[in-house]
Amino acid sequence: MIKVQIKKNQICVGNRKVPLVSGEVHYWRLNPEYWREVLCRVREMGIKTVATYVPWAYHEYQRGKFDFTGKTHQTRDLKSFLELTRKEGFWVIIRPGPYIYSEWPNDGVPNYAYRYHRLHPKFLGYAKQYIARVLKVVSPYFASRRGGHIILLQADNEIDPWPDVFGYQYGLSGKPGMFQEFLKRLYLGSLDKLNQCWGTAYKSFDEAGPFIATMLKEETGLPLKGDHELKRNLDYFKFKYDYSKQTAQWNVDTFRKMGVDIPIYLNVYPFYYAHDWHDMQTVSDMVGIDVYPSGELLEDQFEQRKFVDKVRYLSSVSKVSYIAEFASGVWHARHYETGVLTPNHYRLLTLSALLGGMTGWNWYMLVNRDNWYMSPINEWGRVRGELYSVFKQLVTMFHDVKPYDWKKINDIAVTFNPLQYAARTLSANNPVLQTLYHADIDYAAYNPRFPAKPYKVIFYSGNQWLEESSQKNLRDYVEAGGTLIAFRDFPRKNDLFRMTPGIGFEEPERVLFEFKKPLTIQLEGVRPKIKIVSSIYTFGGVKAKKVYAHVENYGKLAVGDAKNIGKGRILHFGVEPTQELMAEVVDYLGIRLGSRSSTAHVLTALFKRGSKYYLVATNNGEESKTVAVQLPHVSGLHRKYRIKDILTGDVKSCLKDKIQPFTFDIPRKDGKIFEIQPGR
Repeated sequence: MIKVQIKKNQICVGNRKVPLVSGEVHYWRLNPEYWREVLCRVREMGIKTVATYVPWAYHEYQRGKFDFTGKTHQTRDLKSFLELTRKEGFWVIIRPGPYIYSEWPNDGVPNYAYRYHRLHPKFLGYAKQYIARVLKVVSPYFASRRGGHIILLQADNEIDPWPDVFGYQYGLSGKPGMFQEFLKRLYLGSLDKLNQCWGTAYKSFDEAGPFIATMLKEETGLPLKGDHELKRNLDYFKFKYDYSKQTAQWNVDTFRKMGVDIPIYLNVYPFYYAHDWHDMQTVSDMVGIDVYPSGELLEDQFEQRKFVDKVRYLSSVSKVSYIAEFASGVWHARHYETGVLTPNHYRLLTLSALLGGMTGWNWYMLVNRDNWYMSPINEWGRVRGELYSVFKQLVTMFHDVKPYDWKKINDIAVTFNPLQYAARTLSANNPVLQTLYHADIDYAAYNPRFPAKPYKVIFYSGNQWLEESSQKNLRDYVEAGGTLIAFRDFPRKNDLFRMTPGIGFEEPERVLFEFKKPLTIQLEGVRPKIKIVSSIYTFGGVKAKKVYAHVENYGKLAVGDAKNIGKGRILHFGVEPTQELMAEVVDYLGIRLGSRSSTAHVLTALFKRGSKYYLVATNNGEESKTVAVQLPHVSGLHRKYRIKDILTGDVKSCLKDKIQPFTFDIPRKDGKIFEIQPGR
């Protein structure tokens, strides 16, 4: 047997390393006469790994009767497809379900099984029978067997309780069920505690029902007015997280018990209302997200930042920062929303993901099929030239720069609490994240549920409630020597919405929300003064160092404080952050950024591999720009540098006095990546 494992962002088959860049090819949706032609185009693109679903409902053509060899129809011949991919020298990622979605009837599940939710005993029985049948076909091709080439298996697909389909089975309405059983576990069987937290007077857990924040786009619905309603809403999402984790655990355990000895991964939505990504990592070998942004990231002004943040957060969770479904083309109906997907769109998307820390991806779909448009390769193995060339360019870039071996240069983190986003208590217009984005200050995403890494500074970007255990982790981080910074939103309540000043932030003396006069702030020893227009908190007699602002007609007001705690400190600003304030705070703290551009809509990040640096830059603006990037980690170390534009291959030499700042052009909605190496 050959050991197949995940090591350093790659799949290792024995001593052979397989970088994770692949494309989706659905064998059963293509005429087998064109399989070889399609695979030739994939190989010519530079891709050596393909991924495919296996549709349960299609292979079980009659109840209890399966066809995996094409005896009933040639497109069911999974075995021949696996033989062909092995002969042609491809690695394979297999995705056998039980669910596949993929615009397939019943999401790929037979009618008789689709009536029951994913954890229903009847569904589990049916799914177990199917898994046993499909593994008989695919197991001989596992890379753990000599001559095998399947390196990864996905367990189920985007696990979601689907309350709109199965809610009545869970007890969300009508008879009690799994939801009520979950509440009993959550509240340790104490009905009094549930009633206290929910503000209810239930006589039995069976009476409890959810109170859910509005989830549909542009729907206002019933607002969550008080802490009791917010708590009920949080508990509903905790139920969904618990359900998804149990489902994932069952699937992974079932595949393992049936002999799967290659890495098993799970894919999740690029949102937070159905899965806890960290929970999914605890029950599998790795987690990947599925992302389908709009054309050129034009959905709204927050789309690029939200996309990069998702990859940042994934990088903190999964063993491999892997985009399991990376939009390539678009499904029917969505194309009305995305518009035409241009070549530069794919450069912008891929480089934005690299900015966030992506180390591998699977293009979905690399090859067209029914209900899918605008892939670089069509159903007959013909290419769409303008798309195919940019995909090939990006694959060449991946193999050239090897992002799986990169180390990001960054000392800053920002708290990232998925449950707050799921419960709609945080919006896309998060002032801390947006300000860092516009200031081009790179950061990692940190979930305070877990102990913090030794970042030099952590910005708090949540709202005013945070679990007590998370508050303790932040306090421990500060006491160990870290710097924690908060603005107007700071953690002051726990998730029961009770006051818990566990970290050490002080309550403001006054809160002046209608205060719209200009403020002038100057941090001690920092110039220039910073002008802000913001509602403010003012601070009174707390024994802490004050941050003062000068206000027209008001004079000097204390709008922040600084407090030493253990070996570290907390800084609290009672104003909304601005780009200028963020930049001055970073400078004040002595944080040396990897890279930073002051050009609007330009985002950058700096990485290192060996003696080489890699600068990734994107222009999300609507016009071409000349960009000047400061590179404090690079400049001054050597007399001369060799700079290579990875996407064009252009190479030039640069003296150290010309690399600070480093200047180049980026077209609209596009990106660049440079290799910077000390010269001789």
